[in-house]
Parts: sequence; C-alpha cells; structure tokens
Amino acid sequence: MELCDFKLAQDVAGSCENPQVGGLKNTGYLINYDDIDWDQLAKNSTNPNIVETLLLLKGKRAYKVVVPGKTPFTGTNVAMAQGTYRNKFTKTAAMVVLNSGPDVSKNIIDQLANGRFVFIFENKFQGADHKNTFEIYGLEQGLAANEMSNDKYSEETDGGWAVSLQETNAPSSGMFFFKTDIATTRAALVSLATGNTDDNG
Repeated sequence: MELCDFKLAQDVAGSCENPQVGGLKNTGYLINYDDIDWDQLAKNSTNPNIVETLLLLKGKRAYKVVVPGKTPFTGTNVAMAQGTYRNKFTKTAAMVVLNSGPDVSKNIIDQLANGRFVFIFENKFQGADHKNTFEIYGLEQGLAANEMSNDKYSEETDGGWAVSLQETNAPSSGMFFFKTDIATTRAALVSLATGNTDDNG
C-alpha cells in the first residue's frame, strides 16, 4: 500500500501584483452528475486539481444558474472535515431560485432535492494565469441537497427557494476547470450549456 507524503511545496504568501479578492460572479453551471462522460475526463499532467477536459454524454447539457445581486451564491464555501486516516473537505454550493411555479417545482426543485450534481462557478479572483477562474464542486463525490426552503415572506429570496447542495468527503480542497487559456475554457463552458461538447476535448 502506498503511503502518501504530504509536504508543503510552495511559499505561503499573497501576490502584491495580483492580490486575492473575494466573491463570485453571477452565473454558474449545474450538471447532472451522471450526465458527465467520465471516460473522457482528463486532468492536467502535473496538477491533478486542474480539469482540462470535461465532456457530457450525447444529448446532455449543463444548466445555467443565474443569481442577481452584489453577493451571488452567498454561503458557497469549503470546510475541512477531520477524518480517521486522512482529512477531507465538505463543499457547499448555495443558490437561490427566484421562482416557485409548477414547472420550476417539477423541473428544478424536485430534481435538486433528490439528484446528484456538479457545480461550476466563476470566481472574481482569476489569478495571474486565469487558472483560478472556474472552480468545480461535486466532481469527486457529487453534490446532494443539504437544505432547501421556500419562505414566502423571505426578503433574501423574494419568496423563492433557498437551496444548499453539499459534497462531503471530497479528497481535494479545490478543483478547477482550465484548458489552454481563459478564452478556450470559457468557450468549453458555453458548449456544455448548449449541449455541443464534441470540441471540448
């Protein structure tokens, strides 16, 4: 059995030229976990926390999640979970659904309550090489509903749904989607949302 060797491999310091900023942009992408073509998934050869190829099965697509306002996806976070043999991570994707009609109940809420998902969101902090831009939750264990509520008098959701999806026991603290450059990566995401994923690899 291989014994993993965990040793620090980079200086712990921020960048003066490209300082860290918090927050997320307003548009993310939700994918049904079982719609991913896992046989085609490819990671960077030197950094397994970077996904370079993410394709969907034929006829499947990603779904846009648009949350307006200055602080979209508030509550989205990663927390370490202490384990017996290895510490892992709990990743929470929080969002609001600003609608509550019958189609939304059937096509979104009932599915989120019972399915497994992968969520790709856009960080405001892109990093000097843009590799920080698109982060992925749920790729390792899948996101599942943790909390869902519909408070008709909620000022935060305007009477819509508050949704929290959670991935538990993820071995990595962060997974990122990046291929070649930011333009190529963004085009690949657009292709996922339209269902045209043949050129993403």
